[in-house]
Amino acid sequence: MNPLEKFDYRIPCDDFLLYELGRLIEEDKVSLDEPEFGRLIEAGIAEHVERRLDIRADMALNLRKDPRPGSGRLLRAIEDIETPLRDFPEIIQSYAAYLFERLETCAAAEPDDRLTTAADVLFESPDDRQTAAAALDALGGSPCAVSARVLAHAISEPMLPEDLEGKAYQYVRSMWPLPRHYILYSLKPHTHEDIPFRWFQLLIECDEPSAVDRILEEIVVHGDDPIFHEDLLALAGLFARGSDPETEDKILQVLNSEETPRAAAALLERVLKDERPGRGAGTEKSGTWAAMDRPFAANKKYLVAAKLLDSGKNEECIRSLDTLLKEDPQYPLALLLKRLLGSGLI
Repeated sequence: MNPLEKFDYRIPCDDFLLYELGRLIEEDKVSLDEPEFGRLIEAGIAEHVERRLDIRADMALNLRKDPRPGSGRLLRAIEDIETPLRDFPEIIQSYAAYLFERLETCAAAEPDDRLTTAADVLFESPDDRQTAAAALDALGGSPCAVSARVLAHAISEPMLPEDLEGKAYQYVRSMWPLPRHYILYSLKPHTHEDIPFRWFQLLIECDEPSAVDRILEEIVVHGDDPIFHEDLLALAGLFARGSDPETEDKILQVLNSEETPRAAAALLERVLKDERPGRGAGTEKSGTWAAMDRPFAANKKYLVAAKLLDSGKNEECIRSLDTLLKEDPQYPLALLLKRLLGSGLI
């Protein structure tokens, strides 16, 4: 029996992956043999499980409260936040079953007709300035995953007058990170005929940690196609506007790879010469980049405490958890393990 059966992944009804799942069901593409369905499950686990410490903590709690034979490897992977979880059958099965049940539940919910109407008006009459502006205001005035997704789609291609596109962009930016997963998921297949520059601009300006990697991926994939040359030059110009302290190192790594097409390498050489991107290795991290490091540092200390517990050293484990919680009082894994120890269930 799957130890994660019936686990609640706490996905809201307006999450776009549920819309994607509904589309795949209609197109009869719901099978792990279908690349689109496999990509949806993989992306969902990455976003809804791997990145969420609260979900990892609840999963670990379930496994520790009700240990099953052979579940030790799964528990260790869940508790180590640097470990991907997309290949564990127990998680794939549990997560996929949850998505189907959640979709059925959410299908009964009433849609927001106001947002639906605004989206229809925007896409049907983008050249009608007054109507389009009113639709943008209605969407921008209702920050949620649905309005963020509609506005993100509106700026992905040149459908609006320039000033209205700028207005839509500011609305999307103000809603960050609501449109984040939709944008990253949509960029992954590289099937776009035009590169959505506004999306990459948004990733850079909102300090998305994977922004530089995404731009480099576009340059490598499309670098040999002259149709994309001007778009890629514009994208490369975003490097200098970003805050990722490892930008230059990332560019050099791609530049020195034997798999990088010649045209892409030439473009990156030009970037390094003219744009002076990033600040290179050794630069002190700040802001988003410093904040990213804190959960990983806390997790290393948590893993030490968990190892003490698994070795039967409960008192030492508690002291280790107390030390960690003094530094990070809200660290989910430590809080739940401390609560579990206090309950006497382990």
